[in-house]
Order: sequence, then C-alpha cells, then structure tokens
Amino acid sequence: METIIIDAYNLMHKVPEMQLLLKQSQDICVDTMIQKLHGHYFGKGYKVILVFDGYGKNKHEQNIEVKFSKTDIGYDYGHADALIKHLVEKARNPKLVKVISSDRDVTFYAKECGAKIQTAETFWGEIKERRTERNEAFREENEKPSVISRNEYDFLLKEFTKK
Repeated sequence: METIIIDAYNLMHKVPEMQLLLKQSQDICVDTMIQKLHGHYFGKGYKVILVFDGYGKNKHEQNIEVKFSKTDIGYDYGHADALIKHLVEKARNPKLVKVISSDRDVTFYAKECGAKIQTAETFWGEIKERRTERNEAFREENEKPSVISRNEYDFLLKEFTKK
C-alpha cells in the first residue's frame, strides 16, 4: 500500500482554490481537502496522511489520517516538517511513500530517504484534473441510456416511424 504524506498547510497556502477556502475558514478548508482526497483515493490501496503544524487532535477516517505536530499524548514534534521527516524515516519501505510539499528542506530529506516527492501545486492539479475527467465521464454516461426497456423501444419506434 502506498502512503501519501501531505504537508497540509503548505498545500493550503500554495493552491489558489485552498487559499480561497482558507480565507473563509480553516475548518472548511480542511474538511474540503479531506472530502476531495477521500473521494479520489478511497478503495484504491492508498493511505493518505495530512500533517499539520501546531496543536490538534489526531483523527483517522477510513484511509485518511490527520496528524498534528503537537498533541496531548505522544511526542511533541514542534512543527509539521519534523513529523513528516519522522513518518518518512519510520516507513518500512520509503519507495512506497510519496511526500507532497513545496518545502525544499522536506522534499530533499524525503528524496534522500528514497521516498517519491511532488510539489503541492502539481499534486492538487492532478487531483483537480482527474476530478474534472470523472465528472465529464459521469455527465456523458448519464446523457444517453446504455440500455432501454422494451416499452421504451416500442414507444420510440412508434414515435419515429409515424408519418
């Protein structure tokens, strides 16, 4: 199973769509990000970890985990970069880890450990592109029925053969 570790605040500040949501509310931005990632990665053999700076309560929802660098229990990492580095370091197989961040220090460390890296902007661009493709395919699929009933066939036959 591939693990995707996302520098969440980095993503929120680098992607225009997320910046707009962040201006409304951080909670709305985080919930939207989780919803879109869940829709994209659910049931596809990926574990997604959103890593945040600061204090918060870690949570786990199906294939998506939300981790904070400071919690009531466990080690205090101080900031998200240290927690991301720790997660990469403790991975059994770093080749199955992808780190999403535009922070050079984080991506350099991840790459040195053997993990894959991707900038926040290109990652979210791919998510958005795939979502658009799925929506278009869904629209096309619902535009024309793939199967019609015998009654529908008889009705259409009568309608189009009338003179």
